[in-house]
Amino acid sequence: MFDFDNPPSRLGTHTTKWDRYRERYGLDDVVPLWVADMDFACLDEVQEAIIARAQHPIYGYTDVDAGLAETVAAWERRQHRSEVDPGDIVWNTGVIYALYQLIDWLLAPSEKVIIQTPAYPPFFNTPKALRRGVVYNPLKEDRGVWDLDIDLFCRQLDEDPSIRMFILCNPHNPVGRCWSLDQMNELFMACEQHDVLIVSDEIHADIVRPGCEHISALRCDPRFWDRLILLGAATKTFNLAGLKVSYTIIKNRSRQRDFAALAKANGLSSLNIFAIEAMRAAYTYGDAWKDACNAYIYDNLRYVQAHLAEHAPRVVMNVPEATYLGWMDLRALDTPDDLNERLKCEAGVEFQAGGGFGAAYAQFLRVNCACPRGTLQKGMERFTGYLDERGYR
Repeated sequence: MFDFDNPPSRLGTHTTKWDRYRERYGLDDVVPLWVADMDFACLDEVQEAIIARAQHPIYGYTDVDAGLAETVAAWERRQHRSEVDPGDIVWNTGVIYALYQLIDWLLAPSEKVIIQTPAYPPFFNTPKALRRGVVYNPLKEDRGVWDLDIDLFCRQLDEDPSIRMFILCNPHNPVGRCWSLDQMNELFMACEQHDVLIVSDEIHADIVRPGCEHISALRCDPRFWDRLILLGAATKTFNLAGLKVSYTIIKNRSRQRDFAALAKANGLSSLNIFAIEAMRAAYTYGDAWKDACNAYIYDNLRYVQAHLAEHAPRVVMNVPEATYLGWMDLRALDTPDDLNERLKCEAGVEFQAGGGFGAAYAQFLRVNCACPRGTLQKGMERFTGYLDERGYR
C-alpha cells in the first residue's frame, strides 16, 4: 500500500541530511544515518494539501483556523488517549523554539532545569544559552536497557531548591524508552513537592514499536496538570520538519493565555501557510500511513540488531520501544572518540556521535533507521566493515 523502499532522491534539494557532504566536506559518497528525519516520501494527502493551497497565488499573512486545534486534539485523543481540549493548545514554529521561550519566560536567571542524560542536546544547550543552570539526572543502564533513576532525581530536588523546571523526554531520545504512568506520577509527585514545573517533549510519541505503548504525560494524575506543559508536533511522525510547525498543550488556563500572548508577540505562533494544511492532512488521514511506517522502521531496527550480532557482536544495541533511533554502545571496542568523524571521511557512513548527548557517552553512536532498507544495509555494512578492517571487532 505504501512504498518505503523506493523514495525519490533528496540530493540537490539543499537537504541538511544529504547535500552537506559535497558542499562542506568535498565528499561524494556518504550514507547519512545521523540527523533525525526520514527519507520516506510524505503521505499523499499531505502533498496534495500543500499543492492545493499553493494553487492560490497569494501567500500572505494567514491565521490558524479554529478547526486545526480540534484536529490536533482529536489526534491526541485517538492516538494517545489524552484529554486535550482545543483551548489548551498554543501554536509554535518548532518544539525547540517553544522550549527556548518557556525557559526564558518561566525561569529566573538564578534558577535551573533538570534533565535526564543521555539527552537530546538542546535540552542542555538551550538553558545554557539563556544562562540558566542545568542539573543532570543520568539514566541507569543494564546491558543496554535504560531506566529512570527516580531515587537520585528526588535527592537532587531535595538538595537543590534552585531547580525549577524538569524537562522530560517522552519517549526518550536517544535510548528509545516509553516511560510508564507509574514512573511519571512518581517523578511528578516529587516535582509537586518541590514546586517544579514539568515540560514533557513528546515529539516522538507516534513512532512506537508494535506491541509497545507511548503513555502521554497528560495521562498522569490530573492534580499535576497545573504544572505540566506538553510539547508536540507532527513533524517527526510525518517528516514535516522543514515546514516549521508544532504545538504546546497547557492545561493551566492562566498560563496558557499568557504563553499564547507571548507567542503572538514574538511571532512564535505565526505558522507557515503550508504547514497549517500539512498538519491538518497528516492528523486527518495519516493513521494507516503512520502504522505502516512504524512497522517498516521496526523491521529496520531489528535488521540492525541482527547485523551487529553477526558482524560486530561486542556492539550492544537493543531494539527501542519508541523512536526510529538505535543507540549503539561501543564501549567494549575501545574506539577513538572521533570515530564518527573517521567513519564519515574514511568509510562513507555517518551516525550521530554519542558525545553530543553528554560527555559520558562518547563511546556511543545513534543510528537513524527511518530510511529504505537498502540505504541502511549499505551504511551498516560500511560501519562493521570499517570496524573489522581497523581491528575493533
